[in-house]
Amino acid sequence: MLLVLISATFAIAAPSGGARPLPPQVISKAPGMHPLGKGRQTWWGIRMYDATLWIVGPQWSATVPHALDIEPGRDVAADILVKSAIAEMRDLKVGDARQLGIWQAELTKLIPNVRQGDQIVIFCSDTNRTLSYLNNSSVAAVDDPSFCPAIMSVWLHPQTKHQAMRKSLLRN
Repeated sequence: MLLVLISATFAIAAPSGGARPLPPQVISKAPGMHPLGKGRQTWWGIRMYDATLWIVGPQWSATVPHALDIEPGRDVAADILVKSAIAEMRDLKVGDARQLGIWQAELTKLIPNVRQGDQIVIFCSDTNRTLSYLNNSSVAAVDDPSFCPAIMSVWLHPQTKHQAMRKSLLRN
């Protein structure tokens, strides 16, 4: 039991303070976007990242523009981030093997190497495009309408293994 508690991954409400502003390109595509919830992902007490869910309107909906703003707590190579996201989607049974392969290739374009304190934003537009930004610079875009719901499922799917983070982001 102790081993399970020690090795578990936790999300807690992030420290108080305002959310960092989103890239101007995101705000121009989704006027009125505002932060909904914020959480911190830790592993064995080590800060992995902080995340903020940005929405338009009073509550999150996958059908309207939304964004996830992630601030890494450490330097992480893109291939590790991509492999982790694909593993989470596989565990959630989001997409079949063929689709996961396509999404892995798309994630490789969207997700750069990150350094502690960077701002990476994944934006789901109302035109079925997924865009990513690193420190206010555009990284890439994906035009697959199934992609953004798939990547957001890592944090927002009802069966995600990151339930505390989901609760913090959705303010449930």
